[in-house]
Amino acid sequence: MRQREHTHMPVRSGALTLLITVVAVCLAVLAVLAFSTARADRALAQRALDRFALDAACENEAWRWLAEADEALATDTELPGQVDMSTPGFVQTVIEGEEGRRLTVRLALTGDGWRIDTWKLSQSWQADESLDLWDGSF
Repeated sequence: MRQREHTHMPVRSGALTLLITVVAVCLAVLAVLAFSTARADRALAQRALDRFALDAACENEAWRWLAEADEALATDTELPGQVDMSTPGFVQTVIEGEEGRRLTVRLALTGDGWRIDTWKLSQSWQADESLDLWDGSF
């Protein structure tokens, strides 16, 4: 009797190797995208933190002014800092901060004291005119 030969079919790994390679490349691309997104998010968060720090400095200065103004109004003495009293019944001051930050505080004088009428944080800016943009005309 003939001895039966056991032959194994060769494993065709071409398609499987190609699939694994594509998956590995996709994972590498996703890892690079995740890393760059994380770096961009960190930079944006740092810019926001810097902005909030500047805003907080303006607000702290405004609260100091408000305490001094409260004392001055209670004792009927001169108000601190530069104030605008051009509108009757209102006292306004502008707290200038860094990088063009500006906090406008306006107090409404009432019969029994005062109340905060306006507490507005703003920033001065100038448009970038260096770009030659199309204005819509031909």
